Amino acid sequence: MENNIEKIKSDLKNNLSQFRYEHSLRVAEEAKKLAEHYNINAEKVYLAGLVHDIAKEFSSEENEKWIKKYKLPKELLDPKFKEIIHADIGSVVVKELYGFDNEICNAVKYHTIGNITMDLFDKIIFVADVTGRKTSNLKIQEIKKLSYIDINKAVKQCLINQKEILENNGGSFHPKALELLNSL
Repeated sequence: MENNIEKIKSDLKNNLSQFRYEHSLRVAEEAKKLAEHYNINAEKVYLAGLVHDIAKEFSSEENEKWIKKYKLPKELLDPKFKEIIHADIGSVVVKELYGFDNEICNAVKYHTIGNITMDLFDKIIFVADVTGRKTSNLKIQEIKKLSYIDINKAVKQCLINQKEILENNGGSFHPKALELLNSL
């Protein structure tokens, strides 16, 4: 497994900006701590955290290539999805490049807007993506604390914050994220 992690880190370092690479390392570490806390496979969660943004900096051409290759919904190319397209594409990229199973692929796929079917593994990656940021404000610190008490409440708070930010900036909350928020 160690060789695989080193290869993945090397691939990420070569294909992501320094900022995005460091973010991926922080998310992986935070996800690992949460996995240990919740007594699930920390090594596997670490891998998912490491690769969650593998497609974040893909060009439009690369996105189109992966969408065509895996017959992903073409509406992902709509500019309104520019901040979340990397999740769907990343899930097929990590499957192809590293042969990851559905558990890791789903965590990558759901890390931006969530999904009503998310399990504990997915929720850890979702929350770690927020709490593993370089800069942390009071809201993020609260989510981090909450994540070790009740992961569902942490996910809910992440979604509430995401909804506020989007609405304040004239964006719209994704229907799947709203469905998840309402279910929590």
